[in-house]
Amino acid sequence: MNTSSVITIDLFNKFTGQETLNPLVGLADLSGDKLSEDLRMPCNFYALICRPDENGMQTSLRLVNPGEMFEIPAAFHRDTKGYTGVIFHPDLLCDTPLERHIDDYPTRCSCHGALTERERQTIADCLEEIGKELHHAIDRYSSTIIVSHIGLLLNYCTRFCDYKR
Repeated sequence: MNTSSVITIDLFNKFTGQETLNPLVGLADLSGDKLSEDLRMPCNFYALICRPDENGMQTSLRLVNPGEMFEIPAAFHRDTKGYTGVIFHPDLLCDTPLERHIDDYPTRCSCHGALTERERQTIADCLEEIGKELHHAIDRYSSTIIVSHIGLLLNYCTRFCDYKR
């Protein structure tokens, strides 16, 4: 694959077999991914990716910043059920409290203990709310609602990893 270009939300969606519902935000769902090789490219978006370890126990939470290398593992290198998250363009955050505080969140966070079922469900619930809003017609409230859910998700993820140290 050409690694000199930049991956955008639309390109991510094309690689993973998803429809782009909003050009500024999407969910990381690899269930439709047919990549035959790992993809590693710089991205132009933020991504909060949640992945379990090989045993499915300890969850790695990573906040990727625009310009960083973003990896999409090939289908044979991963369990699609464990790779979840949200990707969002910096423009989504314009004039929001999250824009001013996005740098306050840790970029790499690996929980030092398995997430409880309740914690995993909390993450899933936040992602589900973002998904519901993505399927709603875009209006003047869409960005505000989505950014609120992303902020909530980031706060929960920070809490879950911080107290497991």
